[in-house]
Amino acid sequence: KPLQTAVRLVLDEAWHTYWKNPGEGGMEISVKWELPEGWTAGELEQPVPKRFMTGDLPGFGYEGTVVFPVTFTAPAGFSGEAKLKGKVSWLTCNDDSCIPGNAELELALTAGSPAPTKEAPLIAAALEKIPQEEKGAVLKVDEKEKSLVLTVSGVDLAERSEVFPATPQVVDAGAEFNFSKDGEKWTAEVAKSEYAGSPVKELALVVAGKGGTNPGVVEWKKD
Repeated sequence: KPLQTAVRLVLDEAWHTYWKNPGEGGMEISVKWELPEGWTAGELEQPVPKRFMTGDLPGFGYEGTVVFPVTFTAPAGFSGEAKLKGKVSWLTCNDDSCIPGNAELELALTAGSPAPTKEAPLIAAALEKIPQEEKGAVLKVDEKEKSLVLTVSGVDLAERSEVFPATPQVVDAGAEFNFSKDGEKWTAEVAKSEYAGSPVKELALVVAGKGGTNPGVVEWKKD
């Protein structure tokens, strides 16, 4: 059966680390697993980020304590003990410098009836911050020379006023998403990243309420 756990990263005050779209500069957290035969690991899931500046560079990521949920699945007939190992790498920055970090983690497991640990509430709270597919929502992208016109339907952006570009190097990291309502649709024009390919082929947006509540994902791919 799947086993839900997480990687917790605690950052010193005034330091931040980065989201899957780090913005200008930065580096996404990554992990390389060393698992027993038959075990599998899911994606290291990332909660709704914050916006910040590193010097003059806009970015997306996390401050304070951040929890990244991950699901492991044991092989059929697992018995005895298993040790799950992972090498985690990240980058932390403040206004003056950036420092790479890494850690080797190990989780020892024993087969038996499942039971929650003392960390279960922490992990459950983290899972609520992971954006899920916004069913019924549609994103359309019209490309101009230096900007993108975004049209979203099927989700109320009045209640999901925080918007982040999850696809790197498509939307300018410093762009503001000022959506206006037109009937049942919401439209905004944002600056295109100078690193964006032409034509733009895909874009995912994370939408959330204040403080990252009720997060969802809307996606577009060019036909």
